[in-house]
Amino acid sequence: MGDPSDVARRYTPSTVRPPLWHAALLMLAAVTLAAVALAAVALAALPAAALAQAAPSAGTTEASKVAPRTRESPWLPRLSLDNDAYNFWIHPGHRTDEQYTDGVTVSLETLRAPWWGRRLGRGAPGCAAADASAPACLSTQVSIVHDMYTPDLSRPPLTYPQWRDDRPYAALLYLGAEGRRISARALRTYTVNAGVTGPPALGKPAQGIAHTISKRYTTRAEGWETQVAAEPALLLGARQSLLAARWAPGGRGIFDLAPTAALSLGNIRTAVEAGGRARLGINMSHPWDPRAWRERPDWEASLSAGVRREYVAHDFSLDGTLLRDPTRSVVRVPTVHEYELGTAIRIHRFALGYRVITRSREYTTGPSRHVFSEMSTAIEFYP
Repeated sequence: MGDPSDVARRYTPSTVRPPLWHAALLMLAAVTLAAVALAAVALAALPAAALAQAAPSAGTTEASKVAPRTRESPWLPRLSLDNDAYNFWIHPGHRTDEQYTDGVTVSLETLRAPWWGRRLGRGAPGCAAADASAPACLSTQVSIVHDMYTPDLSRPPLTYPQWRDDRPYAALLYLGAEGRRISARALRTYTVNAGVTGPPALGKPAQGIAHTISKRYTTRAEGWETQVAAEPALLLGARQSLLAARWAPGGRGIFDLAPTAALSLGNIRTAVEAGGRARLGINMSHPWDPRAWRERPDWEASLSAGVRREYVAHDFSLDGTLLRDPTRSVVRVPTVHEYELGTAIRIHRFALGYRVITRSREYTTGPSRHVFSEMSTAIEFYP
């Protein structure tokens, strides 16, 4: 490990810790840029005809300018929050706050694919215009994602000799774009994620704000100055899901089973995975085809269970960065298993979901398992 005094001097907090106003300014700038990028990509997904219809003409009345959005609006905004603080069966003071400690995903799907559909989509129409007789349809999703990883907060870095054996502090902020080719039996997605790791990803101020709000039940996070270094982040991915079984008498789904395989390549993560998810419920919608949602009942409820096996060749939060000498890394376990249980409800266009996810050991000196939960919500505007 080297001389502890040399390590301490290398990570002297006073030399790397920016003032609070500087961190707040960086966060505001990052959020503003991400929001502008998200809006620009979403706007680019609209065909010119739709933009022409949206622009008021010279003779447009004031009433028509403020007309409400119609049922034909092909937008699906979603919000997903991951955190071990959502393990609600545990007393708040006893919940863990480590490993994969927080994830926030804000996404917007449009049921069109003007710029990538002619190539990767094999000429299929956008789902907003396609009917059920078409073999497949296309949609596009853009996302802003912020992920954080932390060690055991009760044992901060630099306070004990084996601190390097614990997971490093790490943060990731990125903008993602995903193309989806959808059919009644299959879902194929192509993903491009681009962002940044390290201090520009704003993990330290984000966790500081969260822990200030919930300081009664959280431990102050010390040691962010030792986090994984800053580096441009890029990931390319592909995923294939098949609807192996679906029981939906009268169009009202009761059971479905969907196996999935995926590949990701990049300096964020390089891995292959295989798994599947089963759902059991009442009035369940098709798991991914929006064309089948047009005549569905006004409500649904479901329970789900899933399993996944991953082979991980690189993970920035465990292996450190690629372009720099990794100052923080641990010995990664290549094969990881993940199990999940979940529930979801939908009333008209508003949906809520909750999942409990358990991951097996990810590095040799880490815990045998880590449990966190996901809460998600969506408002579905579809044709």
